[in-house]
Amino acid sequence: MSKDNQNKARKFIPSMKNHILTDMNFNAVRYLIVMTVFPFLSFGLFAQKYTQTIRGRVVDRDSQMPLIGVSVVLTGISPLLGSITDEQGYFVMKQVPVGRYNIRVSYMGYEEVLLQQEQVLAGKELVLNIEMVENIREIETVTIKGDSDKDKPLNEMATVSARTFNVEETQRYAASFNDPARMAVSFAGVSTTNDESNEIVVRGNSARGMLWRIEGVEIPNPNHFSNGEGGSGGGISILSSQVLGTSDFFTSAFPAEYGNALSGVFDIRFRKGNYQRREYSLQVGVLGLQVSLEGPFTKKYNGSYLLNYRYSTLVLLNAIGLKIVDNALVPEFQDLSFVFNFPSKKAGTFSFWGMGGLSKAGEIAMKDSTQWERRSDRFEDHNSQAVGVAGLSYTYAFRNQKTYLKNVLSFSADHLAYRLDSLDQNYQNQTAYNEQFTYYTARMHFFVNHKFNPRHILRAGIYYDHYFYSILSKGLIYDSGQQGIFIDESGNTGMIQTYAQWKFRISDKLELNTGFHQLLFILNKHFSVEPRIGLQWKPALRHTLSIGAGMHSRIEPVSNYLSRMYTDSVNYVQANNNLDLTRAVHAVLGYDWTFWEQMRLKAEVYFQYLYAVPIDTTTGSTDCILNLSAGAIRTPYNNEGLGRNYGLEITVEKFFSKNYFFLLTASVFQSEYNVRDGHWYNTRFNGNYMLNALGGYELRFGKSKQSSWGINARIIWRGGNRYTPIDTTASIAAGREVVMTNATFNERVPDYFRMDISTHLRFNFKKWAFSLSAEVQNVVNRLNVSRYFYDPYTKEVRAATMFGIMPVFNFKFEF
Repeated sequence: MSKDNQNKARKFIPSMKNHILTDMNFNAVRYLIVMTVFPFLSFGLFAQKYTQTIRGRVVDRDSQMPLIGVSVVLTGISPLLGSITDEQGYFVMKQVPVGRYNIRVSYMGYEEVLLQQEQVLAGKELVLNIEMVENIREIETVTIKGDSDKDKPLNEMATVSARTFNVEETQRYAASFNDPARMAVSFAGVSTTNDESNEIVVRGNSARGMLWRIEGVEIPNPNHFSNGEGGSGGGISILSSQVLGTSDFFTSAFPAEYGNALSGVFDIRFRKGNYQRREYSLQVGVLGLQVSLEGPFTKKYNGSYLLNYRYSTLVLLNAIGLKIVDNALVPEFQDLSFVFNFPSKKAGTFSFWGMGGLSKAGEIAMKDSTQWERRSDRFEDHNSQAVGVAGLSYTYAFRNQKTYLKNVLSFSADHLAYRLDSLDQNYQNQTAYNEQFTYYTARMHFFVNHKFNPRHILRAGIYYDHYFYSILSKGLIYDSGQQGIFIDESGNTGMIQTYAQWKFRISDKLELNTGFHQLLFILNKHFSVEPRIGLQWKPALRHTLSIGAGMHSRIEPVSNYLSRMYTDSVNYVQANNNLDLTRAVHAVLGYDWTFWEQMRLKAEVYFQYLYAVPIDTTTGSTDCILNLSAGAIRTPYNNEGLGRNYGLEITVEKFFSKNYFFLLTASVFQSEYNVRDGHWYNTRFNGNYMLNALGGYELRFGKSKQSSWGINARIIWRGGNRYTPIDTTASIAAGREVVMTNATFNERVPDYFRMDISTHLRFNFKKWAFSLSAEVQNVVNRLNVSRYFYDPYTKEVRAATMFGIMPVFNFKFEF
């Protein structure tokens, strides 16, 4: 696929910015200033004191059994507020004043849990699901400081390169769009290739290596305006912050549970709806209008529902006559997410969940050749996408209070259609490219978790994925000028994965996690067996050393195995049908030091060795799968390529407390590949260095201090994307782009620099709350370069730039 085609889905946002953003820029700045000044003029307002309810459930993490008699207490408040869990592990605290609190959870024989700065809001109850770990020392209660484990992943088998994140972080981090992927760009070693997409590059790896999971099973790319076949990003996330629960993000050396991933893992969990009170929210923003509702089926039953629906604001504005874009289709999208939870006292818990989205966009060619200034002016494209997944989860805790099982069944659909046309001299459309990729996938994940005792925990499971596919890819063959069919296949295949992992808590200072993962791809019978190991040691209070290593692998998109290479005008071979899995070995050494209250230093050094990497076998080619973000391949590949990524990452983080937080990260790295020609080349994503700085402050105002104002900022500076220089003279002679193959990815576009600022206001009332936020992304209006390309119409090399300044507004009601 050509570079133009690989970036097709990203065009919907540039078409927006060409028209609406310029007019809004100065208004956005003025609005930001008003929201910044307003709180200081409002200290006398809202004198009444409002309260809310905190409720939730406490269970044993390793057996999922409810814990009876657990003490749940709010600290730093007078008079003391607290609660005790009942026989099903549930607790409730009523009449809690609106504000932020630390919550201490303690139980004899278990490690104490300290939840930091939990926010109690009017209009919405705070519902907590708490898991406690049995202490390896009998009888006594051990305090685990929340400041040292604030980002500890939910997956207890993770040792290195992992952190948890919550919905508040996706909202608090400037320029996150309430999107987990855009939030993760603030973490060490994580970057994006283009502002117009949320695909992320982790430690120099292509975004194709990312694994997205919901509730324990793999899902299709969960983004509107997908960046193409095999991609993991898009323009807008389908995942709504209204349904997201606390989740995990991994960047290397994954636990044995995770397979079919090379670069990173998003392990998403949906939250459950409030099981005692019906709650609603209405949200209006630049990108969407959304409504959510949640509550109990009945007040005598702890089952609940949660639904969220969103529709494109731009379409609504266009419908009332406001012109949104020039020479383009109005970007249209809608999505739905839901969770229905059905707990029982003895038969386990059933959960029916899902999410799905529809989107379409496109560019319209100008039917006036006198206005054609570049080659793209005579092209138009149309792309549409439909993606969704629905799943049924079942969890059962055995009466022995040591074992639980979980089974997840899901079915997903993913349809992507794209057409690129060119106008001839008579302004008639001539198809240049047409593709339709459709996948229906049934998945199953079953595992059993057994706690022999507090020191030894074993988990073993199996995945089965079955793919039904229908793939069509056809278009212009540039060398011959004729139309050709690159892929036209329908069929089905599957993938089987098994794993086992063991946690051995040698002492309260030393912990071992080990296991293996096995993967079999049924299409061509290639398989892998992947050992994993992690060791964590706490030599002193507030100091942690960790090491992790393991083998990993990933299959290619099915289309890559089925691409056609023609031997003549009729006959073809599928030379890539027997491509092996791309494989890697990861090794990480980490150090974590909590050197001050709520403040820590984290450093990791890593090395990744990739082998069996698909490379183009065409004579003289240096193309490698590691440089692709999305798209189907058209030439023969083999698995003789190599890759290596290594680097150092440092994080200094102040978790949110005392009304502020900050996160500083620095990364230096090298990302290279080898096509077995004796040279190591830079990968496309080898920017070499990254610096991130973000932070925020929250001020509570009003006589009862129950309303709040906050301001957040982020600065990113990193090395630019790599590119192969374009030979302008040769390109003019050939009438198309010709690159200097002897200088593959030698050059780098100018450094990427960006600053974002956001502010928000929240007003709490007796039974409802109102919040509004304003954000200005890329405040300095720097037009960062994403790549260079040759334009045959102007016969010159041009730069493709990213976003300029962009305002984002959002209004939200909760009741």
